Amino acid sequence: MLWAVDKKIVRHLLERDGVLVEIPIRVSFEYAVEDGQLVADSLTLKTLFNEAAVLKRFPGLDKSELDEAISATVLQEIHEHLALSGL
Repeated sequence: MLWAVDKKIVRHLLERDGVLVEIPIRVSFEYAVEDGQLVADSLTLKTLFNEAAVLKRFPGLDKSELDEAISATVLQEIHEHLALSGL
């Protein structure tokens, strides 16, 4: 079994009140590979972005709504990355 660690910058587009903002998200994720296949449930990830600045810029934005949107974008990008890697 081989453990891999990848780092990636993911960009999330947020549109609120007619304003489009690109939020850069630093993502670090690790996963196990065995016999050329991704080991189920081995994916762990950490995300980092300036949440306080986004919430300050959009005071009506719900924190949980932002977290869900960021998580969806990050997971989609990671799945695309793993698919392109053949996993």
